[in-house]
Amino acid sequence: MGLPEKFISCDWGTSNFRLRLVDSHSLKVLSEIRTDLGIKKCYQLFTAQSERSQESFFADYLLAQLEKLDLEGVENCHLVASGMLSSSIGMQELEYCQFPIAFGGEDLISKRLSISNKLDLLLVSGARTNSDVMRGEEIQAIGLSDYLPKKDKGVLLLPGTHSKHIHFDAGRFIDFTTYMTGELFEVIGKHTILSASLEESPWSPLNKDIFLKGVQKGVHSQLMASLFSIRANSLIHKTSAKENYYYLSGLLIGAELGHLKKKSETVYLAVTGIQNELYQLALKSFIPEARIVCFEPQIIETALLVGQRKILEAHVK
Repeated sequence: MGLPEKFISCDWGTSNFRLRLVDSHSLKVLSEIRTDLGIKKCYQLFTAQSERSQESFFADYLLAQLEKLDLEGVENCHLVASGMLSSSIGMQELEYCQFPIAFGGEDLISKRLSISNKLDLLLVSGARTNSDVMRGEEIQAIGLSDYLPKKDKGVLLLPGTHSKHIHFDAGRFIDFTTYMTGELFEVIGKHTILSASLEESPWSPLNKDIFLKGVQKGVHSQLMASLFSIRANSLIHKTSAKENYYYLSGLLIGAELGHLKKKSETVYLAVTGIQNELYQLALKSFIPEARIVCFEPQIIETALLVGQRKILEAHVK
């Protein structure tokens, strides 16, 4: 059958929904729909009714959004959905694919579902090891694999609410670990005694020293012993809440990255915005710069589409 001229990318996360009509060759986004009805909210709406099955409930929402997408003249189009749509709170649960997985994505489990007489949905599984799971990040990693060495090993960092450190070797992703860095930062900052000593503020180079002080404590496994010092420094030394905010950020990022100080592999960083600057600062504080590769924003932004295109090539015959 070959790769169709266009495909529809479904990026349905826990909190948000996005559909994009994509040119398969250039990966140019031709039209797009976004809503705030994430998988979690959609599942809650499903459980509040009893008329439709879980699969048909999600399919109906997809079809309603597809009607808003400009599909005039589009034929033989496939909709590719990865991530949470294949989870237990999604459209239909698929088993996790067991690591290791190839850079091309052919090892992932997929299932074709007909959601209308004109459109097939290619549902793609997540991936797991014996101690960790992910749904969605593996597609981004597959998309980024074109920029990873095929005959060497290294570690790909995908920072976020639940950061993923994905180890690879000789063209395969072989292991990964999840770090709850972003979620812990939010919980500590909003729901603990430390919240009164923290104030979110825009990044400034003036915060570099306090941030790196936190990084060093985190890298050297002093996170638990250093957290309450934020409160103490606020009371005793009158450290500003804005400084404490970046000290806490440094502590958590340092604790996440600390295991890398014992490694010799190159680290590939894939994140945009302020997190890119913070993670670079942290990494460069204890790893030689020659061992750090930072992807350009455009490469990161198109990684999911590249990964989904690879899935189409591997799974649609």
